[in-house]
Amino acid sequence: MSTPPTVLITTDYLVPGDEVDDLLRDAGFTTRHRPLRGTREQDELIAILDGCEGALIANEPMTAEVFARAPALRAVVRTGVGYDSVDVAAATRAGVSVSNLPGVNANAVAEYTMALLLAQARRLVPVAAGVQAGRWPREDGHELRGRTLGLLGYGATARAVVPLAQAFGLSVRCTTGVPEGQRHDASVQFVDLAELLATADFLSLHTALTPATRHLIDASALARMKPTAHLINTARGALVDETALAAAVRAGRLAGAALDVTGTEPLPADSPLRDVPGITVYSHLAGQTAEARRAAGLEGARELVAALRGRPRSSLNAHTMITSEMRPTLTSTPATEDPVPEETVRVLVPSGMLGAGFPPETIDRGIALGADVIAVDGGSTDSGPYYLGSGTAKTSAAAVARDLRILLRASADAGIPLIVGSCGTSGTDSGVDWVAGIAGGILREENLGLRVARIYSEQTAAALKERLNEGRVHPLPPMGDLDAATLDDCTHIVGMMGHEPIVAALEAGAQVVLAGRATDTAVAAAYPLMKGMPAGPTWHASKIIECGGQCTTNPRAGGVLATIDQGGFTIEPLDPAAACTTTSVAAHMLYETVNPFQMREPAGTLMVADATYTALDDRRVRVEGSRFEPADQYTIKLEGARITGYETMSFTAIRDPHILPRIEEWVALMHEILAGRVRQTLDLEPSGYAVDIRPYGYNAVLGSIDPAAGPPREVGVMMLVNAPDQATATAIAKIANPLMLHLPTPDMDYLPSLAFATSPAESERGPAYQFVLNHVVDADEPTGMFRIEIPEGDSRD
Repeated sequence: MSTPPTVLITTDYLVPGDEVDDLLRDAGFTTRHRPLRGTREQDELIAILDGCEGALIANEPMTAEVFARAPALRAVVRTGVGYDSVDVAAATRAGVSVSNLPGVNANAVAEYTMALLLAQARRLVPVAAGVQAGRWPREDGHELRGRTLGLLGYGATARAVVPLAQAFGLSVRCTTGVPEGQRHDASVQFVDLAELLATADFLSLHTALTPATRHLIDASALARMKPTAHLINTARGALVDETALAAAVRAGRLAGAALDVTGTEPLPADSPLRDVPGITVYSHLAGQTAEARRAAGLEGARELVAALRGRPRSSLNAHTMITSEMRPTLTSTPATEDPVPEETVRVLVPSGMLGAGFPPETIDRGIALGADVIAVDGGSTDSGPYYLGSGTAKTSAAAVARDLRILLRASADAGIPLIVGSCGTSGTDSGVDWVAGIAGGILREENLGLRVARIYSEQTAAALKERLNEGRVHPLPPMGDLDAATLDDCTHIVGMMGHEPIVAALEAGAQVVLAGRATDTAVAAAYPLMKGMPAGPTWHASKIIECGGQCTTNPRAGGVLATIDQGGFTIEPLDPAAACTTTSVAAHMLYETVNPFQMREPAGTLMVADATYTALDDRRVRVEGSRFEPADQYTIKLEGARITGYETMSFTAIRDPHILPRIEEWVALMHEILAGRVRQTLDLEPSGYAVDIRPYGYNAVLGSIDPAAGPPREVGVMMLVNAPDQATATAIAKIANPLMLHLPTPDMDYLPSLAFATSPAESERGPAYQFVLNHVVDADEPTGMFRIEIPEGDSRD
């Protein structure tokens, strides 16, 4: 029997027999506890690392020599956020994964930051010291409301500070050094460093220590700050030139500073920070709460296990050193717990739709975990027929550009393909060109030389009428047989491609594939199928991950990674705080399927009735037993939309206690009187137009099947007029205007006053569309109905 691998634990609050120790032992490891108290010499550290494959460390100096003399070491996890004590470059050369725990103590440090800020504003420390010295200080402090907090850095801790600071009435600014894609909070103003220094009443440091940021707050920076300003540092001591800070405070050029960290800890006897009125030094306590310590211990242990299994989740260097040949396996770990197949394909899905947004760090984590391809859907029919009918996109160009920039950089840096399906929401040819234009601009700006393929999926009515005449077009329930006139009426028709056109583009050398209308699953399935993964697990995994984090416990936290192999697949979220459970994964087969055990694709049917879902740990789920039954006939589903008229909308609100119990009677009366007035004014019968009146707050969603309930407190009434042209629709809405404002029920002896939502009350919505195709076409071969264009050279040519 093999000896379990050993991991070293030096974090002093982790002890033998605690829940962290149990977690590591249950995962198949032997633990060696050597708590760090004070400092530790390099030779001692090398000695206690002897034979250890992993280490959960405090602040030990992990130098190049340490890595060189610890040949068994494969993974190091720092139980905190900072990692400046670790020579990451040396670890990378030695093949050692290094992880930190970003955000693990963000709440604790954010609260502590506010405590220091309040203590500075109200001079709590000198006041308390004065009382202890026998005085009774009565100095004025300052309130926070109306003052400005400047954040230098915008990581998890800084973002956690923002709502706390705003609750006290502080306005928050941050440096423009934060990439635009990471500026999550519109209430934070981003300014350049010079302006931040000049305007902040409190400057709080939250950036990492690097060669570029060492002594970032030096004499020059301090000179730019207000003489009434205070400096707060809970990040890294060496960010501040301590000699310059002491001189500035002594000279009255800065009001004061609260420092939880210093360049040397504990604070030396000859430190320039000692005995400076206005400077308070604390003993590095910001992240030291019982809650944060427990979270750091458990998350650190989970990360160490993941790293030693070749799947680190927050590694700083895995993406630069891990290849498929280098990924290790643990023979001591039972294969039934965590199988590591020899041949796998990892698919990263960042979100359910391009332009919906995702945390950029989740993409970094997915790349570090070894993603082989990035796949994301660019559209949907969920928002109705307008986008297909008009050939326009639901998402804004800015939102699509933000997501694309992050994904294109990741694709180029990692050397893996990026696939986008159903471009421009509905996958029209104009939608593909729209996304391609945005991508092309980004590629030129970033100087990324990637070959981009466009796959067009629009179909002509003429070509489809030929297939219709040949008997090769068939209805899907509940549609009836298709007629040629319906095809002619459509403004746009698209065919829904399977994976084959995408594979053809990849095999032709495309590094970025921008596809027209495609099945949601084909976008994720294309690359694994091209690499020989079995159809059952591939299609099932692609279905589960199609909407990104929707198959996790926190759908808003970002995307997921699917690892597909010959026996099944494993799903894990890319946000460390999210989890996949057997329920969250299995439940996604209920999403947009008629039968949760079957799903039809152009090439056949996915069958999951025999699938098993197994939790590998508290974050990952393993699925096996899926199979795929090829169809006798390959089919392409058609989607088409036509104009049904032009719409004008009005919206009013009713709170009259006499009308509300009779709201159905009021709606019927509105229809009756409006029809009469339209007939008198425009000489139009109701058959020549349509009026839809929906009482929101009563039964506008479910209609007559809404369960009976008492009278509502208030109702919003939306009236939607549809007519053959816009002028007529608006004329009818204007005829309805006085009724929407003052229509009483027959038993009322007064005119009620209702409340229009807008002025003018009528809003012209333009053409209205209707889906009219739900049919399939028998295809001779999978790619024939689609056009692939790949220019020679790359995007820079």
